Amino acid sequence: MQPVRSSRFPDITITPEDFKDDVPMAPRPAAPVAKISDELIDGLEILPLGANKDSRGALVELSIFDQAAEPVVHVYQVFAEPGSVRAWVYHKRQFDRLAYTSGEFEVVLFDLRKESPTYRMLNVLQLGAKNPALLRIPPFVVHGVCNMGKETASFINMPTRRYDPANPDKSRLPKNDPRIPYSFDER
Repeated sequence: MQPVRSSRFPDITITPEDFKDDVPMAPRPAAPVAKISDELIDGLEILPLGANKDSRGALVELSIFDQAAEPVVHVYQVFAEPGSVRAWVYHKRQFDRLAYTSGEFEVVLFDLRKESPTYRMLNVLQLGAKNPALLRIPPFVVHGVCNMGKETASFINMPTRRYDPANPDKSRLPKNDPRIPYSFDER
């Protein structure tokens, strides 16, 4: 890593008043939770994500949470190589909040909750640049993802609990476990 480079410019005169305030953006309509199907796993929430675009590119709001209900306590970005699979995992104590805004991901979810009205239901979603969305995945809903694109892609996770390395809230099965009724190898 290079050392920090610092310079002072005593002959330059600029103040905060020299800047122009941004023009307010058009109000974003309240986005309802997407109903992709009547067959959606109970408690799974899908929030479509829109981009504010201009000539420089785009800004995507990953989430606007009611901070009192679910504070943001941990945020991380996951990079996935083309064709790579991350499966299978579930959490006992947290909701995953996964934001897909780039790449081409196949996200597969399976409901393990015996008391759920959607027990043993499987959902397969196509998310990423063409269909950006934030998923809120309940505890005990197994999930896995595959980067379907030809380039490295990434997604953001904002789980409802901070990761505790001494007591991880993550349970795993291998991607080819036959008890999950889906095979990433056969798609």
